[in-house]
Amino acid sequence: MNWTLYQLEAFVLSVKHGSFSAAARKLGRAQSRVSTAIANLEIDLGFELFDRSAKLPVLTKLGEDMYIEAQAVLKQCSSNVSDYSQER
Repeated sequence: MNWTLYQLEAFVLSVKHGSFSAAARKLGRAQSRVSTAIANLEIDLGFELFDRSAKLPVLTKLGEDMYIEAQAVLKQCSSNVSDYSQER
């Protein structure tokens, strides 16, 4: 797996905000960058995170599981950064 923290953040924000466009606005990036990041994450993981057949993307079952994992990874990374900052 070669996923990045940016891909995980784009994925989590897309779920939280209900669309790739809303996540892009939150990140200050173009919608196409968020879509590409999530598509690349899906390739790296080997499964689809979203069902894109409707107007708005809907999480797949594997996407739901990955959402929980991605939140945990981002929380851990945030905690590690905070811990490191306090040590300095």
